[in-house]
Amino acid sequence: MIDNQRWLQDYVQLQFRMEKLVLKHTESRFVDYYYGPPEWKKAVENEAETPAPDLVRATMALLDSLPGQGFEEHRQTYLSKQVIALETVCRKLAGESFPLEDEVQRCFDIRPTWIPETRFEQAHALYDEALPGKGSIFERLQGLRNRYGLTKDKSHQLVELMRIAMDEARRRTRALVDLPEGEKVKLDTVHDKVFGGENYYLGNYHSRVELNTDLPTNLRWLIELVCHEGYPGHHTEFVLKEQHLYRERGYLEQSISPIICPQSVISEGIATSAFKMIFTPEEAEQWARVHLYPLAGIEPVDVDTEKLQRASELMSGIDGNARFMLSDGRPEAEVKQYIMKYALIPEDYAQKNIDFLKDPFREAYIFTYFYGRHLMRPWLSGPDRKAVFKRFLTEQICPSNLVKEEVVDG
Repeated sequence: MIDNQRWLQDYVQLQFRMEKLVLKHTESRFVDYYYGPPEWKKAVENEAETPAPDLVRATMALLDSLPGQGFEEHRQTYLSKQVIALETVCRKLAGESFPLEDEVQRCFDIRPTWIPETRFEQAHALYDEALPGKGSIFERLQGLRNRYGLTKDKSHQLVELMRIAMDEARRRTRALVDLPEGEKVKLDTVHDKVFGGENYYLGNYHSRVELNTDLPTNLRWLIELVCHEGYPGHHTEFVLKEQHLYRERGYLEQSISPIICPQSVISEGIATSAFKMIFTPEEAEQWARVHLYPLAGIEPVDVDTEKLQRASELMSGIDGNARFMLSDGRPEAEVKQYIMKYALIPEDYAQKNIDFLKDPFREAYIFTYFYGRHLMRPWLSGPDRKAVFKRFLTEQICPSNLVKEEVVDG
């Protein structure tokens, strides 16, 4: 029997060595989570920094030696794509640059394209039909956002409201999949961050979910947030893969996840599909009218929630186009205006988007959301959608495995 423990240790420790260099450029972590052997991480913490060219050579050595490790074919393919992503980041750390499409292909196993603005204009037409009130589409959409925004005098209730929504999402998720005993999500609020919400997986079936309060919290969005970050999104995936892959099958590589890797496309595909796996827009609205809005002092208004949801999905490629524009050297002010025009958001929200798109070494991460959902959409549209979703939650899958069609739909 082949002993591949050393290869897996090198794979894990390489990522911690990379993180040391990445953190010299950004406050954002490179290793998303780790719950493997603590001594592997500790050993790297006590080392001096490894020069970037040495890290490049280390990734190439991992890739060259991978075929001799005796992994099953699907596992070897998964690991090879993960290592290619690591190699790309190391080469960037060493000063190399890549055309955006090539970088995304190498890092995320997807090939991004410019999304035609006609898609966003379709969304605007749906908003025009569905939004109540008078005035421009932007004014009416902003009015709807303001109506459902949590006011400052109610901001102390935010964690409580998140917990109520999280508990309902968990209840519905437990009807979809079996969750391990003792799994738990801790909730918190933060500020001065580039993200809106984020999951920090802590291992041992526990997560911490943070909601950024730099901008007002919209309670119509809160249910989608807890589904995305918690149930049946990120937390649920991480818990089930720890259980089924790491603990039951001994897949040590599952104990670590770099932010920049193909697995992130699968994770964001799961998270962006999570809401629809347990709610319809109408169900979520009716539930919120009973359990959330009264506590927040919000008076809801009747709208076509299905149409609003469809419009929101159609606009999901805007930030990817903005990333193309920034990579082409277009002025930030022009890119911000583009986002404001098509996303129908005010300047402070657009600036948050820009900040996220410019976060060093995460510049291309924005594509994981759109393409993750796009790749999973046809797989989650049939009568077996729940069984397929369970496979996404419990198996190692590469984004390129999911390619069914070339046309980008809604």
